[in-house]
Amino acid sequence: MTLQVTRSNHLIDLTTGHPDPDLLPVDLFRSLSLERQNLAYGQQAGSDLFRQTLSEWLTEDYGQPVNADELLVTNGASNALDMICSLLSQPGATVLVEDPCYFIALKLFKARGFNVVALPMDNEGIELQALEQAIEQYNPAFIYTIPCFHNPTGITQPHRRRQALVKLAAEKQCVLVADEVYQSLYFDQKPPAPLASYDRNAPVLSIGSFSKILAPGMRLGWIQGSGELLHRLTNSALLFSGGGLAPVTSALVGALLARGEFQSNLTHLRQTYAARSEALYDGLVSTFGDQIQLKKPDGGYFLWVSFVDGRDVASKRDQARALGVNYLPGNLCSASGQFRSSMRLCFAWYPQPQLITACDRLGLVFS
Repeated sequence: MTLQVTRSNHLIDLTTGHPDPDLLPVDLFRSLSLERQNLAYGQQAGSDLFRQTLSEWLTEDYGQPVNADELLVTNGASNALDMICSLLSQPGATVLVEDPCYFIALKLFKARGFNVVALPMDNEGIELQALEQAIEQYNPAFIYTIPCFHNPTGITQPHRRRQALVKLAAEKQCVLVADEVYQSLYFDQKPPAPLASYDRNAPVLSIGSFSKILAPGMRLGWIQGSGELLHRLTNSALLFSGGGLAPVTSALVGALLARGEFQSNLTHLRQTYAARSEALYDGLVSTFGDQIQLKKPDGGYFLWVSFVDGRDVASKRDQARALGVNYLPGNLCSASGQFRSSMRLCFAWYPQPQLITACDRLGLVFS
Protein backbone atom coordinates (compact mmCIF):
# COMPACT_ATOMS: atom_id res chain seq x y z
CA MET A 1 0.00 0.00 0.00
CA THR A 2 1.38 3.41 -0.97
CA LEU A 3 0.59 6.10 1.56
CA GLN A 4 1.39 9.76 1.98
CA VAL A 5 3.35 8.72 5.07
CA THR A 6 4.63 5.16 5.39
CA ARG A 7 5.44 3.38 8.63
CA SER A 8 9.09 2.58 9.19
CA ASN A 9 10.13 -0.86 10.35
CA HIS A 10 12.61 0.70 12.77
CA LEU A 11 10.98 3.91 14.03
CA ILE A 12 7.76 4.14 16.02
CA ASP A 13 6.66 7.60 14.96
CA LEU A 14 4.19 9.05 17.45
CA THR A 15 4.17 12.42 15.66
CA THR A 16 1.86 11.19 12.91
CA GLY A 17 -1.78 12.17 13.44
CA HIS A 18 -3.13 9.70 10.89
CA PRO A 19 -5.50 6.75 11.20
CA ASP A 20 -3.86 3.34 11.16
CA PRO A 21 -3.75 2.14 7.51
CA ASP A 22 -5.13 -1.21 8.69
CA LEU A 23 -8.27 0.60 9.91
CA LEU A 24 -9.10 2.20 6.56
CA PRO A 25 -12.39 0.47 5.61
CA VAL A 26 -11.80 -0.27 1.94
CA ASP A 27 -14.38 -3.08 1.94
CA LEU A 28 -17.17 -0.61 2.68
CA PHE A 29 -16.60 1.06 -0.67
CA ARG A 30 -16.48 -2.02 -2.91
CA SER A 31 -20.24 -2.30 -3.43
CA LEU A 32 -20.89 1.42 -3.94
CA SER A 33 -21.78 2.97 -7.27
CA LEU A 34 -22.31 6.44 -8.71
CA GLU A 35 -25.09 8.16 -10.61
CA ARG A 36 -24.47 10.30 -13.67
CA GLN A 37 -25.16 13.53 -11.78
CA ASN A 38 -22.37 12.74 -9.33
CA LEU A 39 -19.87 13.28 -12.15
CA ALA A 40 -21.18 16.73 -13.09
CA TYR A 41 -20.43 20.09 -11.50
CA GLY A 42 -21.91 20.07 -8.00
CA GLN A 43 -24.26 22.51 -6.30
CA GLN A 44 -22.39 25.38 -4.70
CA ALA A 45 -22.99 24.31 -1.09
CA GLY A 46 -22.63 20.63 -2.00
CA SER A 47 -25.18 18.02 -3.00
CA ASP A 48 -28.62 18.64 -1.45
CA LEU A 49 -29.06 14.90 -0.92
CA PHE A 50 -25.70 14.53 0.81
CA ARG A 51 -26.17 17.57 3.01
CA GLN A 52 -29.59 16.28 4.06
CA THR A 53 -28.15 12.85 4.85
CA LEU A 54 -25.21 14.43 6.68
CA SER A 55 -27.50 16.73 8.67
CA GLU A 56 -29.56 13.76 9.85
CA TRP A 57 -26.47 11.90 11.01
CA LEU A 58 -25.00 14.98 12.72
CA THR A 59 -28.31 15.66 14.49
CA GLU A 60 -28.21 12.15 15.92
CA ASP A 61 -24.51 12.24 16.81
CA TYR A 62 -24.49 15.75 18.29
CA GLY A 63 -27.82 15.43 20.10
CA GLN A 64 -28.68 18.85 18.63
CA PRO A 65 -30.56 19.69 15.42
CA VAL A 66 -28.39 20.48 12.42
CA ASN A 67 -30.17 21.67 9.29
CA ALA A 68 -28.94 20.87 5.80
CA ASP A 69 -28.89 24.56 4.87
CA GLU A 70 -26.36 25.15 7.68
CA LEU A 71 -23.78 22.93 5.95
CA LEU A 72 -21.21 23.66 3.26
CA VAL A 73 -19.30 20.68 1.83
CA THR A 74 -15.50 21.01 1.64
CA ASN A 75 -12.49 18.98 0.58
CA GLY A 76 -11.62 18.16 4.18
CA ALA A 77 -10.87 20.34 7.21
CA SER A 78 -7.67 21.93 5.86
CA ASN A 79 -9.53 23.10 2.77
CA ALA A 80 -12.31 24.47 4.98
CA LEU A 81 -9.86 26.43 7.11
CA ASP A 82 -8.08 27.74 4.03
CA MET A 83 -11.40 28.90 2.54
CA ILE A 84 -12.23 30.71 5.77
CA CYS A 85 -8.81 32.38 5.80
CA SER A 86 -9.33 33.56 2.22
CA LEU A 87 -12.75 34.98 3.06
CA LEU A 88 -12.03 36.63 6.39
CA SER A 89 -8.53 38.03 6.32
CA GLN A 90 -5.63 39.53 4.41
CA PRO A 91 -1.87 39.42 5.07
CA GLY A 92 -1.12 41.39 8.22
CA ALA A 93 -4.42 40.51 9.89
CA THR A 94 -4.36 39.21 13.45
CA VAL A 95 -5.61 35.73 14.36
CA LEU A 96 -6.05 34.70 17.99
CA VAL A 97 -5.13 31.10 18.81
CA GLU A 98 -4.81 28.89 21.86
CA ASP A 99 -1.38 28.16 23.28
CA PRO A 100 -0.54 25.39 22.52
CA CYS A 101 -2.33 24.91 19.19
CA TYR A 102 -2.57 22.59 16.19
CA PHE A 103 0.85 23.06 14.60
CA ILE A 104 -0.32 22.79 10.96
CA ALA A 105 -2.91 25.52 11.52
CA LEU A 106 -0.10 27.69 12.84
CA LYS A 107 1.88 27.00 9.67
CA LEU A 108 -1.12 27.93 7.51
CA PHE A 109 -1.68 31.20 9.36
CA LYS A 110 1.99 32.17 9.17
CA ALA A 111 2.20 31.22 5.48
CA ARG A 112 -0.65 33.65 4.83
CA GLY A 113 1.24 36.42 6.58
CA PHE A 114 -1.10 36.67 9.58
CA ASN A 115 -0.06 38.07 12.93
CA VAL A 116 -0.66 35.07 15.19
CA VAL A 117 -1.31 35.92 18.84
CA ALA A 118 -1.16 33.02 21.31
CA LEU A 119 -3.49 33.05 24.31
CA PRO A 120 -3.23 30.88 27.44
CA MET A 121 -5.42 27.88 28.20
CA ASP A 122 -6.68 26.49 31.48
CA ASN A 123 -8.13 23.03 32.07
CA GLU A 124 -11.38 24.06 30.31
CA GLY A 125 -9.82 25.55 27.18
CA ILE A 126 -8.95 29.08 26.09
CA GLU A 127 -9.02 31.60 28.95
CA LEU A 128 -11.94 33.97 28.46
CA GLN A 129 -10.47 37.01 30.24
CA ALA A 130 -7.30 36.86 28.14
CA LEU A 131 -9.42 36.38 25.03
CA GLU A 132 -11.64 39.37 25.74
CA GLN A 133 -8.60 41.58 26.35
CA ALA A 134 -6.98 40.38 23.12
CA ILE A 135 -10.13 41.11 21.09
CA GLU A 136 -10.13 44.66 22.42
CA GLN A 137 -6.41 45.09 21.79
CA TYR A 138 -6.01 43.50 18.34
CA ASN A 139 -9.44 43.63 16.64
CA PRO A 140 -8.68 40.20 15.16
CA ALA A 141 -9.94 38.76 11.89
CA PHE A 142 -11.04 35.69 13.81
CA ILE A 143 -10.44 33.42 16.79
CA TYR A 144 -9.28 29.86 16.12
CA THR A 145 -10.15 27.24 18.74
CA ILE A 146 -10.28 23.44 19.02
CA PRO A 147 -13.12 22.78 21.48
CA CYS A 148 -13.16 18.98 21.54
CA PHE A 149 -10.28 16.59 22.36
CA HIS A 150 -7.93 19.46 21.68
CA ASN A 151 -4.92 18.96 19.46
CA PRO A 152 -2.45 18.75 21.18
CA THR A 153 -3.59 18.87 24.83
CA GLY A 154 -6.70 16.64 24.70
CA ILE A 155 -8.77 19.21 26.64
CA THR A 156 -12.52 19.36 25.91
CA GLN A 157 -14.34 22.61 26.59
CA PRO A 158 -17.32 22.00 28.90
CA HIS A 159 -20.76 23.36 28.10
CA ARG A 160 -20.37 26.49 30.24
CA ARG A 161 -17.08 27.47 28.56
CA ARG A 162 -18.54 26.95 25.10
CA GLN A 163 -21.60 28.97 26.01
CA ALA A 164 -19.46 31.84 27.31
CA LEU A 165 -17.14 31.70 24.32
CA VAL A 166 -19.98 31.93 21.79
CA LYS A 167 -21.61 34.72 23.83
CA LEU A 168 -18.35 36.70 23.79
CA ALA A 169 -18.02 36.23 20.02
CA ALA A 170 -21.58 37.48 19.55
CA GLU A 171 -21.11 40.50 21.82
CA LYS A 172 -17.84 41.53 20.19
CA GLN A 173 -18.95 40.48 16.68
CA CYS A 174 -15.66 38.63 16.37
CA VAL A 175 -15.71 35.57 14.15
CA LEU A 176 -15.10 32.32 16.01
CA VAL A 177 -13.68 29.42 13.96
CA ALA A 178 -14.01 26.07 15.74
CA ASP A 179 -11.93 23.17 14.43
CA GLU A 180 -14.10 20.23 15.52
CA VAL A 181 -12.70 17.29 13.57
CA TYR A 182 -12.55 15.07 16.70
CA GLN A 183 -16.09 15.91 17.89
CA SER A 184 -17.49 12.47 17.01
CA LEU A 185 -14.44 10.46 18.10
CA TYR A 186 -15.40 10.18 21.76
CA PHE A 187 -14.69 6.98 23.68
CA ASP A 188 -17.48 6.99 26.24
CA GLN A 189 -19.34 10.18 27.11
CA LYS A 190 -20.60 12.33 24.24
CA PRO A 191 -19.10 15.85 24.38
CA PRO A 192 -21.16 19.07 24.29
CA ALA A 193 -22.46 20.18 20.91
CA PRO A 194 -20.21 22.03 18.41
CA LEU A 195 -19.94 25.78 18.87
CA ALA A 196 -21.99 26.56 15.74
CA SER A 197 -24.98 24.86 17.39
CA TYR A 198 -25.11 27.27 20.34
CA ASP A 199 -26.37 30.49 18.75
CA ARG A 200 -27.34 30.71 15.09
CA ASN A 201 -27.02 34.51 15.27
CA ALA A 202 -23.43 34.45 16.53
CA PRO A 203 -20.53 34.67 14.02
CA VAL A 204 -19.41 31.06 14.50
CA LEU A 205 -18.15 28.51 11.98
CA SER A 206 -17.58 24.89 12.98
CA ILE A 207 -15.33 22.68 10.83
CA GLY A 208 -15.92 18.93 10.57
CA SER A 209 -14.19 16.19 8.59
CA PHE A 210 -14.36 12.51 7.69
CA SER A 211 -10.55 12.24 7.72
CA LYS A 212 -10.29 11.02 11.31
CA ILE A 213 -13.59 9.15 11.48
CA LEU A 214 -13.58 7.35 8.12
CA ALA A 215 -10.64 7.86 5.73
CA PRO A 216 -8.42 10.90 5.03
CA GLY A 217 -8.10 9.98 1.37
CA MET A 218 -11.76 10.87 0.85
CA ARG A 219 -10.83 14.55 1.33
CA LEU A 220 -14.35 15.28 2.54
CA GLY A 221 -15.45 17.68 5.24
CA TRP A 222 -17.92 20.42 6.00
CA ILE A 223 -18.42 23.84 7.52
CA GLN A 224 -21.41 24.33 9.81
CA GLY A 225 -22.65 27.89 10.17
CA SER A 226 -25.47 30.26 9.37
CA GLY A 227 -26.31 33.78 8.25
CA GLU A 228 -24.05 36.08 6.30
CA LEU A 229 -20.83 34.22 7.05
CA LEU A 230 -21.98 30.96 5.51
CA HIS A 231 -23.64 32.83 2.64
CA ARG A 232 -20.36 34.55 1.78
CA LEU A 233 -18.49 31.24 1.80
CA THR A 234 -21.10 29.48 -0.32
CA ASN A 235 -21.09 32.30 -2.87
CA SER A 236 -17.33 32.65 -3.09
CA ALA A 237 -15.75 32.90 -6.52
CA LEU A 238 -14.29 29.41 -6.10
CA LEU A 239 -17.70 27.75 -5.72
CA PHE A 240 -19.53 30.08 -8.11
CA SER A 241 -17.08 29.22 -10.87
CA GLY A 242 -16.36 25.57 -10.24
CA GLY A 243 -19.48 24.38 -8.46
CA GLY A 244 -19.68 22.59 -5.13
CA LEU A 245 -16.81 20.52 -3.83
CA ALA A 246 -16.43 16.73 -3.62
CA PRO A 247 -19.55 15.58 -5.53
CA VAL A 248 -18.14 12.08 -6.08
CA THR A 249 -16.82 11.43 -2.58
CA SER A 250 -19.90 12.92 -0.93
CA ALA A 251 -22.10 10.57 -2.96
CA LEU A 252 -20.08 7.58 -1.75
CA VAL A 253 -19.98 8.63 1.89
CA GLY A 254 -23.65 9.63 1.77
CA ALA A 255 -24.54 6.06 0.83
CA LEU A 256 -22.56 4.73 3.80
CA LEU A 257 -24.35 7.16 6.12
CA ALA A 258 -27.77 6.22 4.76
CA ARG A 259 -27.13 2.48 5.04
CA GLY A 260 -25.74 2.67 8.60
CA GLU A 261 -22.37 1.21 7.63
CA PHE A 262 -20.52 4.40 8.47
CA GLN A 263 -21.88 4.38 12.02
CA SER A 264 -20.88 0.74 12.54
CA ASN A 265 -17.34 1.53 11.41
CA LEU A 266 -17.18 4.61 13.63
CA THR A 267 -18.23 2.55 16.65
CA HIS A 268 -15.38 0.16 15.88
CA LEU A 269 -12.91 3.07 15.61
CA ARG A 270 -14.02 4.47 18.95
CA GLN A 271 -13.44 1.13 20.64
CA THR A 272 -10.09 0.60 18.94
CA TYR A 273 -8.71 4.05 19.72
CA ALA A 274 -9.98 3.89 23.29
CA ALA A 275 -7.99 0.70 23.84
CA ARG A 276 -4.90 2.21 22.22
CA SER A 277 -5.11 5.41 24.24
CA GLU A 278 -5.34 3.38 27.43
CA ALA A 279 -2.32 1.29 26.44
CA LEU A 280 -0.22 4.38 25.77
CA TYR A 281 -1.43 6.14 28.91
CA ASP A 282 -0.74 3.13 31.14
CA GLY A 283 2.66 2.60 29.53
CA LEU A 284 3.70 6.20 30.16
CA VAL A 285 2.52 6.13 33.77
CA SER A 286 4.35 2.84 34.33
CA THR A 287 7.53 4.19 32.73
CA PHE A 288 7.66 7.69 34.22
CA GLY A 289 5.36 7.72 37.25
CA ASP A 290 5.21 11.11 38.96
CA GLN A 291 7.87 12.59 36.66
CA ILE A 292 5.14 13.54 34.21
CA GLN A 293 1.74 15.18 34.07
CA LEU A 294 -0.82 13.88 31.59
CA LYS A 295 -4.56 13.55 31.18
CA LYS A 296 -6.19 10.25 30.23
CA PRO A 297 -7.83 10.81 26.83
CA ASP A 298 -11.62 10.85 26.52
CA GLY A 299 -11.43 10.82 22.73
CA GLY A 300 -9.47 12.10 19.77
CA TYR A 301 -5.96 11.03 18.76
CA PHE A 302 -3.45 12.52 21.19
CA LEU A 303 -1.80 12.48 24.59
CA TRP A 304 -0.05 15.60 25.90
CA VAL A 305 2.81 14.75 28.25
CA SER A 306 4.67 17.31 30.36
CA PHE A 307 7.73 16.66 32.52
CA VAL A 308 7.28 18.27 35.91
CA ASP A 309 10.99 19.11 36.29
CA GLY A 310 10.89 21.33 33.20
CA ARG A 311 13.48 19.34 31.25
CA ASP A 312 14.01 20.28 27.60
CA VAL A 313 12.13 17.61 25.66
CA ALA A 314 12.79 19.29 22.31
CA SER A 315 16.56 18.82 22.65
CA LYS A 316 16.25 15.02 22.99
CA ARG A 317 14.50 14.38 19.68
CA ASP A 318 17.56 13.24 17.73
CA GLN A 319 18.46 10.82 20.51
CA ALA A 320 14.90 9.52 20.53
CA ARG A 321 14.98 8.84 16.80
CA ALA A 322 18.27 7.00 17.17
CA LEU A 323 16.57 4.77 19.75
CA GLY A 324 13.61 4.11 17.44
CA VAL A 325 10.89 6.46 18.67
CA ASN A 326 9.70 9.91 17.64
CA TYR A 327 7.44 12.54 19.20
CA LEU A 328 6.30 16.09 18.50
CA PRO A 329 7.99 18.57 20.86
CA GLY A 330 5.55 20.94 22.52
CA ASN A 331 7.32 24.09 21.33
CA LEU A 332 6.35 23.21 17.73
CA CYS A 333 2.70 23.47 18.83
CA SER A 334 3.17 26.96 20.23
CA ALA A 335 3.03 30.31 18.46
CA SER A 336 5.01 31.69 21.40
CA GLY A 337 7.66 28.94 21.41
CA GLN A 338 6.68 27.67 24.85
CA PHE A 339 6.14 24.10 26.15
CA ARG A 340 9.67 22.79 25.59
CA SER A 341 9.13 20.32 28.45
CA SER A 342 6.02 18.84 26.79
CA MET A 343 5.39 16.50 23.89
CA ARG A 344 2.42 15.39 21.81
CA LEU A 345 2.01 11.65 21.23
CA CYS A 346 -0.47 10.10 18.78
CA PHE A 347 -1.98 6.73 19.71
CA ALA A 348 -4.04 6.25 16.52
CA TRP A 349 -1.41 5.05 14.06
CA TYR A 350 -0.11 1.98 15.91
CA PRO A 351 -1.62 -1.06 17.67
CA GLN A 352 -1.04 -1.58 21.40
CA PRO A 353 2.19 -3.63 21.20
CA GLN A 354 4.05 -0.91 19.33
CA LEU A 355 2.70 1.75 21.70
CA ILE A 356 4.02 -0.20 24.68
CA THR A 357 7.40 -0.59 22.96
CA ALA A 358 7.39 3.16 22.30
CA CYS A 359 7.00 3.81 26.04
CA ASP A 360 10.00 1.59 26.77
CA ARG A 361 12.07 3.51 24.24
CA LEU A 362 10.95 6.87 25.63
CA GLY A 363 12.05 5.63 29.02
CA LEU A 364 15.56 5.12 27.64
CA VAL A 365 15.57 8.59 26.10
CA PHE A 366 14.50 10.40 29.27
CA SER A 367 16.10 8.18 31.92
